[in-house]
Amino acid sequence: MKFSRRTFLGMTAATAAARLNAASVPAWTVDGIPLPEWAVAAIREGTARYRAWKGTDETVAFPLITDIHSHAPGFNAESPNWGDSKSHVIFQRAIAHATGSDFLANLGDMDFDVNILGAAPEWPKVQAVIDGFVKVYEKEPLPTLFSMGNHDHAKGRYTSQQFGDTFNRGINKGKGHNIVLSACGTWGYYDIPAKKFRMVFLNTSDEGYGGMSREQLQFLADTFLAAPEGWHVAVMQHIQAPHILGCWRRFLEPSSMKREMVFMQIVDDFAHHRGDLVQGFHNPPIKGEYDKIKWDFSGAKASFVGAFFGHTHLERHMNIDGVNWTTRPGYGTTPRDCIVMGARCPKIELKFNRSRDMMIDLVAVKPAQRAVHIFRFGCGGPKSELEFTY
Repeated sequence: MKFSRRTFLGMTAATAAARLNAASVPAWTVDGIPLPEWAVAAIREGTARYRAWKGTDETVAFPLITDIHSHAPGFNAESPNWGDSKSHVIFQRAIAHATGSDFLANLGDMDFDVNILGAAPEWPKVQAVIDGFVKVYEKEPLPTLFSMGNHDHAKGRYTSQQFGDTFNRGINKGKGHNIVLSACGTWGYYDIPAKKFRMVFLNTSDEGYGGMSREQLQFLADTFLAAPEGWHVAVMQHIQAPHILGCWRRFLEPSSMKREMVFMQIVDDFAHHRGDLVQGFHNPPIKGEYDKIKWDFSGAKASFVGAFFGHTHLERHMNIDGVNWTTRPGYGTTPRDCIVMGARCPKIELKFNRSRDMMIDLVAVKPAQRAVHIFRFGCGGPKSELEFTY
């Protein structure tokens, strides 16, 4: 059954239309939780800008959040704590339905380490945080895609299999979504046949703290090649590539993701429909890596939209030889003037109050125009938006 905006907002269509045109802000609800007026105002404003851009064009849209890093155990419907960053899941779901989105995307680091720098806490505390995230997502009827983050392993105690079973497999269970999953459930893809769009989601901690296994990269190559003619394919994952998209690490430090360059080579070759390794990021190929992963995209018929990442808490975009690589922020960021060779950035958070503001991106793709616009709902507004073509 399609989840209509009327049931989502908890009011009749006539009442909704009247209130949207009224001076007062309507009392929208998600799972019975009334949204605060400042949140509804931000959603209305962002939705209006999105709809003006969309016009009558066919568009694929999905609200994206990343790096929530919430250590609170749950989200109380009776007395919600809007300062808990899990509240942004509630806002994400409201945005998805207000804009008529196709699915929701979470790029990882919900954060089950609970204590990043200190010792691992008792498991019941970790489980309470995991259960809290399940609670804010479990009633969402739209497809929800999760990329596992490097802080989602609970310091090695929460496996990829457990994450996949709980989130990609568990949250979407019984909802009729055609999501193709790996055995562990932390990578896969979701197709929208009517719009000829495929979103591939990956796990950048599949091999160690940061790394992608050969099995996963082979899956990526096979999934790219199998995309039907005329389709448009995007990728989402947690740790960014190229690693210089981040600046809180030393500019010239090695990547924190094993096989980053192999991943980039696969993406680059797919985007250019190449069938060999004559061109690309490494020539000759990295010994012992490429020879175990096979691909040939000379017969590929689909287009590559771009790759979307979290992890850095930054807003950055690079177009390398026509291929788009984009990071979007979590709930803290670092200033761009820190991006200098050999320097480390101070831990400076974007100055906004989680109890009175949101920071959520809506990624919108117009396949026919090969255009992408990322809309910012809340903090940063239009100044934090990004537009590119592919």
